[in-house]
Amino acid sequence: MAKLQKKPQENHDNDWLNTYADMVTLLLTFFVMLYASSSIDEQKWQYIYQAFQSRGKYLNEYVDQPEHTKDEGNYIKDEEPTSNAGSGELPQSFDQLYVYLSEYVEDQKLSESMSVSKDSAHIFIRFDSSVFFDGNSAVLKREGQELINGILPGLKAVKSSIQNITVSGHTAVGISDVNDWDLSSDRAVSVVKYMDFKAALDSKQFRTKGAGPYEPVAENDSEENRAKNRRVELVILRNDLDLTDPQVIQDILKYDYNLFSDQIDPNAPDTDEGKLPNDSAQGIINSIESLFPSGSTVSTSDGVTGPFIYDEFENFIKSEESSDAAASDSSAAE
Repeated sequence: MAKLQKKPQENHDNDWLNTYADMVTLLLTFFVMLYASSSIDEQKWQYIYQAFQSRGKYLNEYVDQPEHTKDEGNYIKDEEPTSNAGSGELPQSFDQLYVYLSEYVEDQKLSESMSVSKDSAHIFIRFDSSVFFDGNSAVLKREGQELINGILPGLKAVKSSIQNITVSGHTAVGISDVNDWDLSSDRAVSVVKYMDFKAALDSKQFRTKGAGPYEPVAENDSEENRAKNRRVELVILRNDLDLTDPQVIQDILKYDYNLFSDQIDPNAPDTDEGKLPNDSAQGIINSIESLFPSGSTVSTSDGVTGPFIYDEFENFIKSEESSDAAASDSSAAE
């Protein structure tokens, strides 16, 4: 009678791998679910990518200061502004932006530290410098950061309607250890850096200007007036400019080139004609007449008459080579 063979004994030493694989699969599914339900901040990822690519040579606020403290000069931690400016909805056009900002000033009772005005091509915002900076400092205060946060939603909402924003810093005449050019420029840059950090607009849409004490809005005859001259201004230029509109041209000249209508328009009221620039065409004519006096003309071989070309040095002598070349050309022509 044949004996029954024993079944080989199974090895269960690696059975734990099945449980481990199931756990890893569940964890992967869990993280995929978290990723799918989260909102990714593209700007943060770009900053982190830059930090790795630069191997630590370039750091920015997200990477260098992940935990913001209350120390002055550090940016506010909140990613999105908590204030929604005016009580109404976000603006949908450049003109609505002005209403939105005006409501913000009124609702927050900021008329003493902030003003908003509008013309054909710009929205003009003026901030009291003391809200943004301490004396002789270009470090943006937390109060100033919160004030900027209040207007950011409106700017972001109509970003496509904005061509650029020029931020200008202004100081007052006075005795200080800090250079006015440096201080005004640094303050403008400080505001732009914060707005750029908050992604208010694309970086290429910002401009900065440091005017020092040379564009005052009041006489520097009292501390109250000097305080008015210490300010930060935002000039927001609209994108849909009608360059055939004379008013638009005047606004651009006023805010972008500091030229006012009474300086360039002879028909403007109360214009001092003696201070108007000379007529451009007449200026060119006068310049030509002074260089080429009457009668100093010469006829060419083609019969064309034009100004006589002469050298300003009295002792100018033509070289023999040039004379020989001229004679040779004359013989060839004959």
